[in-house]
Amino acid sequence: MPPILPKKKQQLLKFLGEYMGKHGFAPTLTEMAKAMKTHALSTVHEHLQYLEERGFIKRSSREERGLTLTKKAQADVEPQYNAEQSVFVPVLGMIAAGSPIEAIEARDVTLPVPQELVRGKNAYILKVKGDSMIESLIADGDYVVVEKTDYARDGDTVVAMLDDGTATLKKFFKHKSYIRLQPANKKYEPILTSSVVIQGKVLGVIRKY
Repeated sequence: MPPILPKKKQQLLKFLGEYMGKHGFAPTLTEMAKAMKTHALSTVHEHLQYLEERGFIKRSSREERGLTLTKKAQADVEPQYNAEQSVFVPVLGMIAAGSPIEAIEARDVTLPVPQELVRGKNAYILKVKGDSMIESLIADGDYVVVEKTDYARDGDTVVAMLDDGTATLKKFFKHKSYIRLQPANKKYEPILTSSVVIQGKVLGVIRKY
């Protein structure tokens, strides 16, 4: 069969997958140029534009490393990556680490995650908005890898859906007559509620720079 992409584009996409699988965020243009053995950043820009136009990557102009691989990249070129080290997990939207906000917004975007983190689990990723979990090393703009489950133990960091349909990221504690959703930031008060729907518990954090 003919190659899916021209050799140089294939080389760059392979590098992106391996780098993001190892670090959890995209490389800089300089790192991409070094991997491709070129000093011309304009050449890297051309390759990235080619990959973006054909649906292999998505880029954000607001973030220096705001690049993600799409499901098309996963399906078409993942066999070229070290599949034993990483898998691609869908990014489903945003979650509040502060005041509750609307949570799930389906997107056709994936991020590479270490395979041992999600092995055998039904996992998804949410982008964090807010700073209520910073003492648990979860900051605004981070991505949390979440196992889809409706069960949690005391101390688990969970995605919790409240009665009004909003969701929040907090530590879970079950008391005799109520549930406490505890922030990890002294600026915020805990949320006390008689009922809550657990939508998942956090397995790990991806930080993008």
